[in-house]
Amino acid sequence: MDNIYDIAMGMPRFKKIQASSVLFTEYKCMEDRSIFSAWAHANYFVCVLQGHMEWLTTENTYVLQSNDAIFVKKGANIIHKYFEEDFCALIIFVPDEFIRDLIVQSPNTVKIGSETTTESVIPIKPDRVLSSYFTSLYAYFFSESEPMSHIIEIKFKELVYNLLSSSRNRGISSYFREVAQHKNTTIKYIMEDNFMYNLSINEYARLSNRSLSVFKRDFHTTYGTSPGRWLTERRLQYAKRLLETTDKKVFEVAFESGFENASHFTRAFKEKNGITPLTYKKQLENQILTLDL
Repeated sequence: MDNIYDIAMGMPRFKKIQASSVLFTEYKCMEDRSIFSAWAHANYFVCVLQGHMEWLTTENTYVLQSNDAIFVKKGANIIHKYFEEDFCALIIFVPDEFIRDLIVQSPNTVKIGSETTTESVIPIKPDRVLSSYFTSLYAYFFSESEPMSHIIEIKFKELVYNLLSSSRNRGISSYFREVAQHKNTTIKYIMEDNFMYNLSINEYARLSNRSLSVFKRDFHTTYGTSPGRWLTERRLQYAKRLLETTDKKVFEVAFESGFENASHFTRAFKEKNGITPLTYKKQLENQILTLDL
C-alpha cells in the first residue's frame, strides 16, 4: 500500500517546504485507479485546491471539494478519486512528537470539551480566519526566495493554535490532547483502527513508532498471539460482518477487509468456515427469501 508521505517526499515535481519535523507539500494525485488505499505514518491536514476526492472510513464518507479541509490521523484510508478534473491539495504532515511538544509548551490553548471522535478523519469547520489561512500558506510555495523554516513553523503554529482555541473544532482539540498525554501510541489503537487495510507488519510497526522486533514483542504482550494470526482472524470477522450486512461483492469485501486479493480472502474464509464467502453469501440470501415467504 502506498505511503503518501513517502510519495510526496520522493516526487521532485511536488512543491515542498520542510519546517522542523513538519512537511508542507502541494500534492497532485498520480493514481490511475478510482478507488485505492493509502496510508501515512504521520498525521496530516488536507486542504483541497482543485478537484474533489472522498476519504472513506469504516463509518463515514467525507467528500472534499475546493476549499474544504480535513485532519487525518496517522494510519490508512480508502480514497475515491474522481477523474472529471485534476486533483491538487495542500497537505501538511505533522508527527505525533510535534503535536505533543506543542501542547506541552502551550497547554492553555486547548479548548477543553467532552467531544471525542474515534474516526480517522476529522472535518475542519472553517471560520473566516481558517478560510483565508490555507490560501496565505500556499502563497509561500511561489515565493521568489525559499522561505525561512522558522517562519513556516510559526505559520503552522498559527493554524494549530486557531484550531485548538476554536469552539467549532473540538474534535481536533480532543485528539491533540490525547496525543499529548501518551508518549507512545498504543498497539491496540493502531491495530483496531487499521486492521482492515492491507498494511505489512513492518508498516504497522512504523505506524506505532516502534522497531519491528519491539512491535512484535509489544503486540504479543497486548494480544497474546502474533500480528499475522491476529490480523487474519480480525479481518475474517470484519469480512463476515460485511457479507451479512451489505450487498458488496466478494472482491469488494476482500478489498475492504484488508486481504491481499479475492483469492487469498476466499482461501482464508474457507479454511476458517468450511465454505467459500460466495457460498456463505448465497446461503444468507436464501435464508432471507425463506423468511419473506
